[in-house]
Amino acid sequence: MMATKPEDRLLAVVRSQLGTTESPTGWTKYGSWWAKRHDKPASWALEPWCDMFLAWCADQAGLIDVTGDHAWTVGHAEWFKARGQWGHTPKKGAFVFFDWGGSRDIKRIDHIGIVEAVRGGTIVTIEGNAENRVKRRERSLANVAGFGYPAYLPAPAPAKPPAAPALTWTEKIVKELPTLRLGAGKSKTDPLRWHVKTAFYLLHARGFGPAGGADDTVFGEAVHDALRAFQRESGLKDDGVVGPKTWPALMRVA
Repeated sequence: MMATKPEDRLLAVVRSQLGTTESPTGWTKYGSWWAKRHDKPASWALEPWCDMFLAWCADQAGLIDVTGDHAWTVGHAEWFKARGQWGHTPKKGAFVFFDWGGSRDIKRIDHIGIVEAVRGGTIVTIEGNAENRVKRRERSLANVAGFGYPAYLPAPAPAKPPAAPALTWTEKIVKELPTLRLGAGKSKTDPLRWHVKTAFYLLHARGFGPAGGADDTVFGEAVHDALRAFQRESGLKDDGVVGPKTWPALMRVA
């Protein structure tokens, strides 16, 4: 005979409680049990009991060590997250945490249930303290803050790091541009002459044109002085070098 899966064992206990209601005063056997277990005042039996209900069921199923033993939904969610057992994919047997405000902020969690089934874009849950009773609901994922996966379920896959943002056109160009220093372009066969020309006219466009008569293909003293003035004005190191920080500044729209 095949052994019952832990989640099915827990769900069997949970289903056995369907229809159970709190007393007219708000008392439940779940709150009373939890108060005694944790040496709390008897008044705990009158507290909101959605999480204490699941603790009671887990204890009955012999699974409380892997599901958590909580009365506060926020603390329970944090307990799962601290163990790497928190995520946003619905799974049968997972604990589902709700924030009626629609956020995924653990600090805003209002309510808890257990997932009985997953149906496309909705989940079937069983919840304690749902209209003051244990009740089966079918819910959308709109108000789900997250899921806690007890140890009987596979741990969620680690989140993929966000993809690096695509380079802007300026960044793509700059990555391919050479560094220009004083003396670049002196030889007529120097391939840097065209890049010097680009820097020369970018300086003009930025209002730092080299002194009249300067060769626009040679990185001479006039270009060097104009570049350093531009770097100072732009808050850059005035080293007189057109490098990975100066090229983007020159290309910025005036």
